[in-house]
Amino acid sequence: MINKGTLFFLCSCIVLLQSVAQTDFNRYQPLCSKGAVPKDFSNSTLSKIKQDNREDLKSLNGRKREFFVEQINYSIDEILHSGNVTFGDTISKYLQGLGDRLIAGEEDLRGKLRFYVYNSTEANAFSTRQGIVFVTTGLIAQLTSEAQLAFVLSHEIIHYQEHHVLDLFEYATKEKFYSYNEKARFLSNYSRENELEADRLAVKMVHDAGYKSSEINKTFDVLLYSYLPFEEMKLDAVYFNTDEMYVPEMYFRFKRNEISAKFKYNDYLMSHPNLAKRKEQVTDQVSKFKDWEKELLYEDSLQFFYIRDISRFEYVLNKVYSEEPVEALYAIYILEKKYPESEFLRNYKSQAWLDIMKASIKKETALYTSFSSLNRKRVKYYEGQISILNQFITVLPKAGKLTMGLRIIYDSYHVDTTNVIARKCYETAIHLLVKSDDFERSKFSTKNFSQTLAYLHELKQDTSSKSKLHAVEWDKYAVIENQSKGMTEDFGIDSTKFYMYGISDIIRDSSFTKTFRKFSDKKSVLDKDKDEFNLMTDVEQLNLEYFKYDEEIHLKMDSVLLFQPAIFETTNSSEIDVFKTFKTRDLVFKEIYDNASDLNIHVESLSLKNLEMLGAEDWNNYSMLQRSLTRAISDYENDYFVLDVVDLNRVKTKFGTEKLLFLEYQHTYAPDLYFGNVALFTVLLPVGLVYFPIAILSGHYSDWQFYVLDLKTGELVLDRSYYVNEPASKHNIGSRLNGMFHQLKQAKNEY
Repeated sequence: MINKGTLFFLCSCIVLLQSVAQTDFNRYQPLCSKGAVPKDFSNSTLSKIKQDNREDLKSLNGRKREFFVEQINYSIDEILHSGNVTFGDTISKYLQGLGDRLIAGEEDLRGKLRFYVYNSTEANAFSTRQGIVFVTTGLIAQLTSEAQLAFVLSHEIIHYQEHHVLDLFEYATKEKFYSYNEKARFLSNYSRENELEADRLAVKMVHDAGYKSSEINKTFDVLLYSYLPFEEMKLDAVYFNTDEMYVPEMYFRFKRNEISAKFKYNDYLMSHPNLAKRKEQVTDQVSKFKDWEKELLYEDSLQFFYIRDISRFEYVLNKVYSEEPVEALYAIYILEKKYPESEFLRNYKSQAWLDIMKASIKKETALYTSFSSLNRKRVKYYEGQISILNQFITVLPKAGKLTMGLRIIYDSYHVDTTNVIARKCYETAIHLLVKSDDFERSKFSTKNFSQTLAYLHELKQDTSSKSKLHAVEWDKYAVIENQSKGMTEDFGIDSTKFYMYGISDIIRDSSFTKTFRKFSDKKSVLDKDKDEFNLMTDVEQLNLEYFKYDEEIHLKMDSVLLFQPAIFETTNSSEIDVFKTFKTRDLVFKEIYDNASDLNIHVESLSLKNLEMLGAEDWNNYSMLQRSLTRAISDYENDYFVLDVVDLNRVKTKFGTEKLLFLEYQHTYAPDLYFGNVALFTVLLPVGLVYFPIAILSGHYSDWQFYVLDLKTGELVLDRSYYVNEPASKHNIGSRLNGMFHQLKQAKNEY
């Protein structure tokens, strides 16, 4: 029995914790690493391979054992070093504490398991042979209780405890003479058995930790619907309405697309059994334990919801960085219900609308049109309440998207005009308006929706004015002009063009006018250049395009921040050769420093070459740049992504250089030698004496990709690729890098 004093204390604690959480989320900062760097991060892959005791691999023969150790350690380090994994952060600490609680009764597991959060919108969790358990923010964002998370962790702990990763590898490598379909059948069946075993044993672990049985099976509901947003919340009909913008309710009457997910589906050839089978088995297993009376402490549940909110904010971050604005905006809508004053949500909402505005702009040149057609994203089909938001955005005409975006970004900026990101979003929105052919300031009303309604009502109430209105006969051109401005023939408002009345205050704002004029002047210069280009002959156009292509690499670069290069040595079967990869990586590093030094280019480095020297701040900068580069490379029109502007300038100041260099290099040795032609040219020996050396020497494929990111603007200023038939030798790598640095060193018009 809880007395009144205890109850009051608990309520006070709850209010206090909620207040702290509210303050934190109003000033939310993305997840970052803190404290001492764990050995999982600071030890090199080669040292991990060397120190692997291999005691659990006795069933594998020598070569399989070495291959497994190399690949498993390399693969896990790729995840740890992806920029998506943090250490010492709030979520990872929470996961570690929860994991330790679950294995409290397992003496053989104590001190062996490490838990980290993996920042991704995917709902997933996985364990490794090394004793690392990863849980994605996307999964935590979807869960509804700590008991469900405990079941997920228990499931992964069992996978580790029962050596399921090794079992699957061993089984797969034994069955080498089966056909592909036979292997797929056997492996999927084998994997499904492991999954069911992990579910069975996880029930006991959750039971022993004191959680409610009723929550366990709800985990499968979460997994089934995890492709949907983390909440199913109806979109308010007045959500977009402000004092200046009114959106008619008709835009929220779309039919919601039905949710189609089903528990019972064909799991043939799938690695996991269908959720109906898993749920049925767990229900049976739960019934075997009769003492489910233990209750979880309320403080733990409160901490879970705090952790879940962090994961949901990270969900927004990941959706915006991956340029999925509809998902981001719906998640922001949900979170704003709880955190309406969050600066983070305002900034990310503005960037999401910038992406919508950018996507609405017509590509103006044939070059960009053909490029975009090759890279056009597949139209996504949405289910549930988010489909209403998607349909609303989809039906808006280009001018409507531009206007809605401007309205929201303008309002966000004026909440706090000192916010650098908000100001940059606002300026970028104006730039997009100027670039578009669908935005004409003169067509927008100088009165907002309410003011226009009142004005028209007043006119209609005035008998003399009313007679004058009806006395006017509009010709075709007057009708078209008025309709383009959102007015009907009877002096009403065309509700489909509501946005024409939504920015009356903005177009009268002197700061807007000044910025709009500045970008318009720049556009006039570009338009003049385009007109001159269109008057050129085909040969002249090709020469000019080649000149611009050749000129863009000359950046007058005296210093550069070298970001971790992506170096891969692959076999003809596309497998990573781990030791050759690290050997080539060391060679590339050496040649970068040597060639840059010869040309007096100062190189700062943010790489994983000396892992033991990196601190938490280095890992945070690394993660931020990894995220920023990924977005920049995936979006060839990266001028409009501004969320990184503050962090990039901080990195620029720290390292004292405005440019970041990132390169990818993949070398594959795959000579054109197979049984048929080897046998043929062995018989035809004179021809073979010529063929074999050529096949061996020409079997090298080197793929180079160079990127330069401007840390001041966040713009990707160089994207250059080379594909050549040459070995990964010191001479070839050095020559390629020397040529690149030589061009980067030059200023435009100096060659």
